[in-house]
Amino acid sequence: MPVAELGTVRIRYERYGDAGDPLVLVHGSWVDHRTWGRVAPSLGDSMRVLAYDRRGHGGSTGPVRTHPVKDDAEDLADFLVATDLYPAHIVAHSYGGCVAFRLAGTRPELVRAVVVHEPPGLGFLEDDPASALEARALRAGVNQLQQSVRQGAVDFAARTFVTAFAQDPGAWDRMPAETKATFLANAPRWLEEVSDPEIDRPDVSGLSESMSPVLLTEGTESPPFLRRMTEALAHRLGNVYLERVPDAGHFPHLTRPAQYVGLLHRFLVERDVPAM
Repeated sequence: MPVAELGTVRIRYERYGDAGDPLVLVHGSWVDHRTWGRVAPSLGDSMRVLAYDRRGHGGSTGPVRTHPVKDDAEDLADFLVATDLYPAHIVAHSYGGCVAFRLAGTRPELVRAVVVHEPPGLGFLEDDPASALEARALRAGVNQLQQSVRQGAVDFAARTFVTAFAQDPGAWDRMPAETKATFLANAPRWLEEVSDPEIDRPDVSGLSESMSPVLLTEGTESPPFLRRMTEALAHRLGNVYLERVPDAGHFPHLTRPAQYVGLLHRFLVERDVPAM
């Protein structure tokens, strides 16, 4: 895999495709660039695709992040400049959405469009009296998982996380051993990320002046609280589209790859989103 040298940070990545608009895939917590393996090659048929490991994940290295969202967004900006592939479409999953929003708000010249599937936003639920009680219960669950990781019960934390987000008690047991190992190795990185206040209320203030379109997606089979977070965020954005992915949950790029690629193709390629 090629490596981009960004000062003290080294970013490993894979390329797919050699023609069309540039597109960068930003993975969520617990995983690395390999989570995009079922969609990146197909996306490479029409675009120049980069799938990379965020700092501290997979083959990417660098100093410990003190403000994960900010640090990851700055890494992504430096990565786009170093590879000379910008302005780019940014497609992100879950926590990666916070990174995409910050990049689009602070470095709009690097971004052509943003697509995010079910970004976090527990704070938005806490702000709404109608969902505040549910939010408190979710917050207690997150706190318990954080404590489990700190105490070394990483397997329990990973299993609980996967079960909750996949809504399937057997999902963890069916995962390949390599995927489980990736989750366990990245648990400390998740602990850093979930401790960043910015993931409670992703900062989209900078997007108010941006001309880049934003597509938020949610799975029809996802836990309801994830859909409520996505929709709450949609209300805070201006140039935004909201689309549901039928028969998909929190991981459409894994469970419905062909369908997800088609959705991205329609939004990014067939709409011919221009460079700003």
